[in-house]
Amino acid sequence: MTIYIMLTVDLNRGVSDDARQKFYAYLAKEQWNRLKLTTTFWAKFSENSTPDGAIGATRKDVRNAAVSAGISYYEAAAEIGSSAPTVWNQSS
Repeated sequence: MTIYIMLTVDLNRGVSDDARQKFYAYLAKEQWNRLKLTTTFWAKFSENSTPDGAIGATRKDVRNAAVSAGISYYEAAAEIGSSAPTVWNQSS
């Protein structure tokens, strides 16, 4: 069975451009494909929702958010799953 992971990483807290490029290069070497996304959200839909309905609602919400912010171009990715995403951070 194939498994896909959607990963988003926020590198905005004082990370240098050099460190950012090294981070991206390492993940690329490990076969990660970078999306042009800097923000990731999740939402819970009711149990009687269908996958197509949830994606349709998601597309509508993103379009409406873009319109309300005056944004004319964006890229988005959505993955349907049966549980909330796992979220963690690391500070050393």
